[in-house]
Amino acid sequence: MRFGPVRLISPSSRWHQQTVFLELEERGVEKVYLAQEEARAELSPGWVDIGTWTWQPQTAPAESIQQALERAKRGGITHVFLGGWHGWHDPALLAQIRHETQYSGVYVHLLAAWADETNRIAPIESLRAEGAFGWSLPPLRYIPWDTLDKAIPYIRYVGGPLFLLPYWEGASGETGVPETPELALSGWKGIPPYAETVAIHAIAALYRRHGGRIIVGPITTAEGAQLTQQYGIPAFTAISYVAAHAENLLGYDPVWKLHPPLRSSQDQQVLCSALEHSSILLASWDMNPPPEEKLLEWSAASVGHPTLGILAPIAASLLQRALGEQQGLSSLVKVLAELPRHLFGLGPSTVQEGYPLDFTVFRVTQRQKALPAPWSSYRTDLEVLGTIRCLADAYNLQNQML
Repeated sequence: MRFGPVRLISPSSRWHQQTVFLELEERGVEKVYLAQEEARAELSPGWVDIGTWTWQPQTAPAESIQQALERAKRGGITHVFLGGWHGWHDPALLAQIRHETQYSGVYVHLLAAWADETNRIAPIESLRAEGAFGWSLPPLRYIPWDTLDKAIPYIRYVGGPLFLLPYWEGASGETGVPETPELALSGWKGIPPYAETVAIHAIAALYRRHGGRIIVGPITTAEGAQLTQQYGIPAFTAISYVAAHAENLLGYDPVWKLHPPLRSSQDQQVLCSALEHSSILLASWDMNPPPEEKLLEWSAASVGHPTLGILAPIAASLLQRALGEQQGLSSLVKVLAELPRHLFGLGPSTVQEGYPLDFTVFRVTQRQKALPAPWSSYRTDLEVLGTIRCLADAYNLQNQML
């Protein structure tokens, strides 16, 4: 089928920023050629979210994995790196989740835990056989340095990248609160930013000793961003840390209770700059706890909020504001599609003849609109139309674009 005309946003492609038609078949792109008509939408390689967390299936009232993946599709995401809030260290559970997600319409990359709740090494080889793409530490777990030191050589042998989260809760202080200038007069005792810095130094030492494939995040501080670049360790941040900072915490609104907590405005600026220069990757860090566990007073509320649907619109708003529309969209696609595909070996990142059916289709509208709360201070002109993973998707979107 002929799909288009669309403006292709694929920085590594010779057709980048040009209006084209694509001849599509089930196996992928047969031909790309210039169009004389005006573009009806924008098209890019499918977007990748390298950090999404689910409470299901261990927490019964939680949003189902299928519902989370539907939100990902609505947000234009075709690849989701999915981890369990409690850590999936049981091969039978991982097999169940793989079965539940195989027809989700999204490419799902499962992140298993390398240790169980008691910090014993999990059956890593069996987890890999059951579909584990990589390995991670669940968000609320202390970093188990002893098992990590033992697990890295084994993981290097078995295969798959290791996601290290360089953060732990402080021994004292208020959960989900940082020590920042914005909160200096509030009377809160929070968690110092050097907790992240110390963890990165320790991770770097293990990395030098064992090698392997490691990615660290979410980076939340200026020092953390500089250190990972200094050590040459791939790193990611989360949309919340480039879009919000600690002033949001002054209202004790539990929607801003995150893990790790929001940092200072200076940290936010450094992370935004890293994003603009494509020197750091971006994740939604989506954590959608059951509402009855979130909408409580601060001390009792769960951490996290849903960010799958706003990952690209907020990133586009930030990048277009800093770089202009054309350069901002190019940077968005580079960070959300091309860089993670290259890092994790997810297939080609250049849209050309032979590229598989793995696209995000969006539109840059003439009028900006505010995003839903709590992101209503952000306005965006990016509207996601859908994703293409099969010809039926392409036919539906072609009709929608008419």
